[in-house]
Amino acid sequence: MNPVNTKPYNLPSDACWLITGCSSGIGREIATLIANKPSQRLIATARNPSTLSYLPDNNPNILKLALDVTSASSVDAAFTTAAQHFGQNYHLDIVVNNAGYSLSGDTEAATEEETHQEIETLFFGTARVTTRAIAVMRQDEKRRGGVIFNISSLAGLCAFPGHAYYHAGKFAVEGFTESLAREMHPEWNINFCIIEPSGVKTNFESHSKAIIKPHPAYATEDMPSRRLENYVKKGLESGVGLLEPRDVAEAIFNIANRGERVPLRVPLGKVAWTMAKSKFESMLVDLDMVKDLSFMD
Repeated sequence: MNPVNTKPYNLPSDACWLITGCSSGIGREIATLIANKPSQRLIATARNPSTLSYLPDNNPNILKLALDVTSASSVDAAFTTAAQHFGQNYHLDIVVNNAGYSLSGDTEAATEEETHQEIETLFFGTARVTTRAIAVMRQDEKRRGGVIFNISSLAGLCAFPGHAYYHAGKFAVEGFTESLAREMHPEWNINFCIIEPSGVKTNFESHSKAIIKPHPAYATEDMPSRRLENYVKKGLESGVGLLEPRDVAEAIFNIANRGERVPLRVPLGKVAWTMAKSKFESMLVDLDMVKDLSFMD
């Protein structure tokens, strides 16, 4: 297979960052971090730009934009406005695809509208911004290249009951990113990194979470989804094992800034790393068990 991210990446001193979903959580922390680095430039986006009021209005290095990743015209308009704002000195160096929300509940009860909107946001929204960014990075002859961070999750590696469409969206992002990364010519120096955090201390559960109407067949407390819900609720209440969004933001900046090859995947947090390792180890065991079935000659 074509290798990915083959060269060390050096973050320019005046790098321009485009970040989606900056209204809260991880996106807000990344935007805040970049805004506080005087030489870096920031394009902070959200569906409702009034939620970006925490960023200053009088800094020419900071551009606040309305961006709905489910709308192709909105994505195109944001890229056009960014190029116009920064003018001849415009270079798009880093993109962080962070916009998204969770859809949880009994999969059998999910409506067509709920499921399509979830995949439209998580997957197609990420794909729209990513492909638009590639075109800009690839065609910039003065400073070709950059890093595209696609925010996945532990949910992009391991699946749990009651979140089937959220997992589907994140798994799609992972496969899309890996395939696209292998399409890049090494001379373009366009790098991809899939960020896979475990639980994060944000308002994700209340602000960025949609709930499917409960299905009566899945209502009893011994159902897997109900058991997981109770476990997650206790974890959120205690905060044990949850990552600080500021730490996630700093990890992303450090990956871009360390002057080394960009890894394709980074599970963030001990929980994510441990569960990912456990999954792949169990897959190897399962592969050995079906070897006789797989080798058909």
